[in-house]
Amino acid sequence: MRRNTIGCAIHGEAAPAFVCSHLAGHSVGLGFNWSEPDEDDEDQSPSGWCDNCDLIFEAHGEWNEESEKLIQIKLLCIRCFEQARIRNTRPSETLDDLADLKWKCGACDEVHSGPALDFGFDHPYQWEDDLDPQTSFLNPDYCVIKNEYFFVRGVIKLPIIGTDETFRWGVWGSLSKENFELMMKMDDDPDRVNLPPMFSWLSSRIPDYPDTLSLKMHGRLEGPEGRPVFELERTGHPLSLEYYQGISPTRVNELMITRLAKNV
Repeated sequence: MRRNTIGCAIHGEAAPAFVCSHLAGHSVGLGFNWSEPDEDDEDQSPSGWCDNCDLIFEAHGEWNEESEKLIQIKLLCIRCFEQARIRNTRPSETLDDLADLKWKCGACDEVHSGPALDFGFDHPYQWEDDLDPQTSFLNPDYCVIKNEYFFVRGVIKLPIIGTDETFRWGVWGSLSKENFELMMKMDDDPDRVNLPPMFSWLSSRIPDYPDTLSLKMHGRLEGPEGRPVFELERTGHPLSLEYYQGISPTRVNELMITRLAKNV
């Protein structure tokens, strides 16, 4: 296990990685080439470089003292490194290739063009319409079942490879009673962004994957205008893999075809 870590303003303590300066920040579509660290060297870090810098690499046959003089190297945490890889990898199909798709929205019944990037669920999987209103309630943001189970509606954002866009699942997650009451109390309070992430079990069954119920995640609160953002625990589940590794525009098209009941 790698011992050295760095402090990241976004992701906290994380393993370090290195990229060429072109891949730092919010670059998109520059190409991504990278070398994995030696498994036997726990202190070695991954490094990545764009397609333009790859011309330098190819000309010298390796990164060495001479070739590294021709580029600028930036230090990132491993999570920022992974996000740079997703944004800059060039997929065979792009979101622009989906621009001519037409589909009918199930909510507004209007025909739209281009990729559909938001799909959601109106209630937790555990909700039943005949529950006693004295002990249960459901609104667009919160749900309580039998004064015993507590849920909040949030978003899982899957980064789309080759873009700075995300594909968004609007899902429900369970909360402890204490966290649920705290979240409702601070619903309109801008200071809620300072609350620590809240543990949650995914409480929506997304039919496009193996069973997603009870995947572990944490809810991170943004401003009062936004829903909580759910961060999935890293596992081998396909949804978790897509959360950390990104999804291709081709996969976006597949999810659209599966989820849209009224494609035209």
